[in-house]
Amino acid sequence: MNKLMMTAVALLLGTAAAKADCAAELQAMMQGHLQAGPYHVAMESSAAGKTHTMEIDVILPSSFHMKSPEMESVMMKQGSWMKMGGKWMAMPGNMSAMVTSSIKTGMENTMAGITNLQCLGAQQVEGKSYTAYSYDSSGAAVGMPTSSHVTVYKGDNGLPAILIVDGQAMGVKSKTTQHITYDPAITITAPQ
Repeated sequence: MNKLMMTAVALLLGTAAAKADCAAELQAMMQGHLQAGPYHVAMESSAAGKTHTMEIDVILPSSFHMKSPEMESVMMKQGSWMKMGGKWMAMPGNMSAMVTSSIKTGMENTMAGITNLQCLGAQQVEGKSYTAYSYDSSGAAVGMPTSSHVTVYKGDNGLPAILIVDGQAMGVKSKTTQHITYDPAITITAPQ
């Protein structure tokens, strides 16, 4: 009986250590992402039968260039601009600071609110093998409760390469896929 009990305790301790290691791996990858330098995100979101695409260049902590079929915007410390009707217009306020704050707060809240974290090991996606992690997360967006199941695929550089988010907000389910490419040649400048 003692042997069985000791085996059960050892399994529980081993499981707790594995979860701690998994959390540390995910935390290190996400911290690396924040410090990796310029990157590009190709994003596709589907919700309520509609698909939306966006291309985003990011230079943390404060420069963003976003393009979608509907709009284009540039946000920097120096100012924010939106292209409407083919013409660039300056936007009031410091949108860059708001986006930067949102990214930082979102990352902190996500890491604090993760449940059901799993290190999935090597997984095949889009014809390539990646080390994968999955977790559930919940929070609020514009005061409305949200929940999501996230799968993160780690690239050869040890940084997130693909994120797939199955989410729900206000009763609407969505799926967002992000492909992330790190590129030191990315620059973001104020529109002319």
